[in-house]
Amino acid sequence: MMRPLPSTWSQQLPVHLIRTLKSARFLKKSHGQLQSICRKPGFSPSSQQLKIANLCAEQNVVVSARPGSGKTATIEAIAAAHPDKRIGSILFSKRLQSETSQRLKKYHNSDVFTFHGMAGVLFGRVVPSDKELIKRLEKVDRNGKLPRWTSTPFDIIVLDEFQDCGQSARIVVLGDERQSIYRFRGADPRYLTLASQLLGPMSPYPFTEVQLGKSFRLPTPTVKFINRVFLGGEQYITSSRHGPKPIVLRCNPWKSSVLAGELSPLIKRYGPENSVIIAPSVRKKGPLQNLTNTLAQAHGFPIHVPPDEDAPLDDQVINGKMCISTIHQFKGRERELVILLGMDSSYFKYFGRDLPDGRCPNEVFVALTRSLEQLVLVHNDYNKMMPCASLNTLHETAEIVNLADSQTNIPPPDLPGRPPELGLILPISCGAREITRYVQGDVLDKLVKRYVHIKRISSHLQNINIQNVVSSDLEKGLYESVSDINGLVIAAAFELEIAGTLKSLGLSKREVDRQRKRSPEKLVPWLCRQACKYEASLSGYLPRAIQMKNHTFDWIKSADLDLSRHRLDRELVDPVNSLDFEVQLKGKFNIEGQETQLLGRADIVATSPLESKADKSSQTIWEIKFVSQLSNEHIVQACAQTSIYL
Repeated sequence: MMRPLPSTWSQQLPVHLIRTLKSARFLKKSHGQLQSICRKPGFSPSSQQLKIANLCAEQNVVVSARPGSGKTATIEAIAAAHPDKRIGSILFSKRLQSETSQRLKKYHNSDVFTFHGMAGVLFGRVVPSDKELIKRLEKVDRNGKLPRWTSTPFDIIVLDEFQDCGQSARIVVLGDERQSIYRFRGADPRYLTLASQLLGPMSPYPFTEVQLGKSFRLPTPTVKFINRVFLGGEQYITSSRHGPKPIVLRCNPWKSSVLAGELSPLIKRYGPENSVIIAPSVRKKGPLQNLTNTLAQAHGFPIHVPPDEDAPLDDQVINGKMCISTIHQFKGRERELVILLGMDSSYFKYFGRDLPDGRCPNEVFVALTRSLEQLVLVHNDYNKMMPCASLNTLHETAEIVNLADSQTNIPPPDLPGRPPELGLILPISCGAREITRYVQGDVLDKLVKRYVHIKRISSHLQNINIQNVVSSDLEKGLYESVSDINGLVIAAAFELEIAGTLKSLGLSKREVDRQRKRSPEKLVPWLCRQACKYEASLSGYLPRAIQMKNHTFDWIKSADLDLSRHRLDRELVDPVNSLDFEVQLKGKFNIEGQETQLLGRADIVATSPLESKADKSSQTIWEIKFVSQLSNEHIVQACAQTSIYL
């Protein structure tokens, strides 16, 4: 049994990687020749942005940037103010890197990278993942051989989102300590607040701290609501934008028809493509499924629900639709209408048990700051407000709409001071695929290397190219993600061929026998449609099935399905084995006096006829993944499901 991991918050900051790159040669002043080739387009930065741009001519700058305060505009201000200097910006996400590159393409002195992209330049090969980056850095530590920068050096380096993550270059660090929400991955806001100490050895220039306090995203009423209700009156954000007051809907969220009826006019006003519902979790069973289904069925809104909580949102798929999202998935994004669920006292019970309840959680702060126009807070009348929230200022800064049965006032929150629950905290139940979510990538890599023996039984084979995104409405430009459907269909087709059943799609033998007479050209679309319905029944979300009601489900070609099925045949079909499909798994674990129920579902369990099914030690669990590359998360999921079964 793996031991719980110590909290990274209590450990010293791991600055050895910063020291590792200290002597790399890409930090050097040069390039006066850039001045002649750079154009100065029309651009009017704010006074705060211009101050930062001017400061970084001679010193390093640590910028505490509030939500919507214009970090990308600040990078542009730096590029425009220093046409004679080469500027490198290193950003957190690929989406932000693409947007910033597009904005700065007129500045020939500016290059924009992701952290992985910069690592790829340093190491001379593509670094596609955290796992690969960790391997590269560990090799540097072992060999003591630093990567060398062989391109033209930068004069100014901009590091964005620094709260989550020779020698004469100026450094500009951008971030917001209240938006550090990846602590389970080792993120630490002190990387921003102590940036001058951490990065001091890399540059001889002094550090200056500057605030970008004015938000160009948030309307003034929203800023007042956040500052006064959730931040104890601190003027953390300022704004001069006009906009509506935030709305607090006091309700029973399980009464989805009532809640959807109140939200529907707002969604119509701003458009579903400009609306989002954000919750701490979107895949757990709860009122969000009912609300989403009612908005899709009764009100006809196109809606995107992410297939899991870890994958980033796909811009092509969410375009034109109302979006359902977790806080982490929507970080860095914004929409006109933002509807929040689960931002009450229950947050500290289920998601923030290790946090002090007298301070607004960073995750909640991020959620509150996504709205360009209208912010709506759905308050569950069965829960109290957060202890850190102010009931008095709530009435002063928000419009309160009572949809609840009770006509009494909203009860005051409990007094703050509940001691945080530190150390190991097990949930009541957990899915096998979820147990790696809060383990840092480097730690997970070491655990797999130490405790798991991995044997490759076949070489890399030809890729199977099946569409992961398909059009659901060409006229409206709507698309749906179908990668999860593809995986279900491939496993189902194999089961149908081998066993003549479709347990993997929850279908009866009678229904299967009736459909097996179809030609392959008709059978494959039928399997895709059934897989779409089955996934909807498992997740509880209906929007995709509704939006694809008239789809032909013909994106998987018979030849591709045959290739996938034959690959499974080669690995799994053995005349001495019997196969059970879609086997439900459930097991209890006791660790340090705490108990949790681990849930899973094995795609296939293979048993030799010479052995009894009661003798599980002779059986093999098969987990089928339709992915381009296996990850440690996949490996641990398979191990966890085997542990449950045995």
